[in-house]
Amino acid sequence: MNGTDRFLIDTNILIYFLQGEEVAASFFKNVMDKELCISLINKIEVLAFPDLSEHEEMEIRQFLLDFVTFKVDDPVAEETIVIRKKYKLKLGDALISATAIMHDAVLVSRNEKDFVKVEGLKFLNPYSAEKK
Repeated sequence: MNGTDRFLIDTNILIYFLQGEEVAASFFKNVMDKELCISLINKIEVLAFPDLSEHEEMEIRQFLLDFVTFKVDDPVAEETIVIRKKYKLKLGDALISATAIMHDAVLVSRNEKDFVKVEGLKFLNPYSAEKK
């Protein structure tokens, strides 16, 4: 497997998709045949979204079953430490970056400001085309 076959989806893209946002929906439609993944931190962030009803939480949990969920193991933790120190990222962003790197996945996010500077991270912003 190479990094173009596996996508780690950041929380913002998950939320946009769940809200029915067109760009996010189009992205998912185009990668349905790929391995879609999340970090454990993405799961936590999406399910901790304020004001979720019990029904919405149940639907999100069901949706997340379609993703491979990467746990935080020692190699990911060590890479997170390196990234956090070198790039001064928030813990969540450093953890998501490290997870993508250690699992050879393309990180899909709208957060270019923080992620594009991380050396070795494959990054895709499905919204970047709309700016042009």
